[in-house]
Amino acid sequence: MVAAVVVLGVVIVTTAAVVMNSPRWRQKAKEQHQESVLQGMTPDKATALCGHLVLDETQTNQPTVTRRLVIRNDYALAVELDFAASTAEPQKWRLTGIQDPSGEIRYQTPASRIGVLPCLDAKPASKPDQKPQ
Repeated sequence: MVAAVVVLGVVIVTTAAVVMNSPRWRQKAKEQHQESVLQGMTPDKATALCGHLVLDETQTNQPTVTRRLVIRNDYALAVELDFAASTAEPQKWRLTGIQDPSGEIRYQTPASRIGVLPCLDAKPASKPDQKPQ
């Protein structure tokens, strides 16, 4: 009888801990996913995921190559993606910034970067009003 009460107490405490920490774990997993998406982003991937480009400029200044893409998001706002690569390894692009083309608004966090251009996330989170199929 005492053992059953102890086991029940442990189960209740464990369940409470899981329920209380679940939102934090989910948020952390979402942040890690967004960071991973952005770290692996290339100009070709961005074009494939987001479609038609408004602008695609490439400049070579030794020792780097820079590429500037401007894409319209779902709200018809222009969003600029800046990439850089070494001239020694021009295929190893890294995303250096996401901003509006004027440079006045810079999207600093992974959440704001994915938020302004959700097409970058090949597997976007489902919206609350959508039901999984």
